[in-house]
Amino acid sequence: MKHLAILNYASRLREVGNAFILAELEKVGLTDIAPSHGDVLGQLLLCDSKNMSELALHAHRTKSTVTTLVTKLERNGYVERIPDPRDSRGVKVRLTDKGKELRPAFEAISDGLTELISRNLTEEEAEELERLLAKCVAGPKDSPAV
Repeated sequence: MKHLAILNYASRLREVGNAFILAELEKVGLTDIAPSHGDVLGQLLLCDSKNMSELALHAHRTKSTVTTLVTKLERNGYVERIPDPRDSRGVKVRLTDKGKELRPAFEAISDGLTELISRNLTEEEAEELERLLAKCVAGPKDSPAV
């Protein structure tokens, strides 16, 4: 099976990243957040609020997965659902004050993950790896026209 090692290495890289994230979260007492929550929290740290479809699109997750993640984050007090001012049937999600307090931890974790990658790769190699991995996971609509 040709190129199977690529998936193995990608899986191992994810494991290393997740282990790092969990250790860093534990260091700052955030034991109720999992690496999977980072996609949602990271998006909300960039803006005031987003609806579930926007979160799903930017987090590359299904709406049902995002709904599950948001429900847990809401239960733990990091996010809240609010009415969408542009759609009377819609709901948006935004960070609570407790959620906004996560910014320093998320920035430190992001810096640490960058260090994990750049420790063994040049800047050019990291950019090329990112480009190639994005190409591997791109769906047909994401692929450039030929």
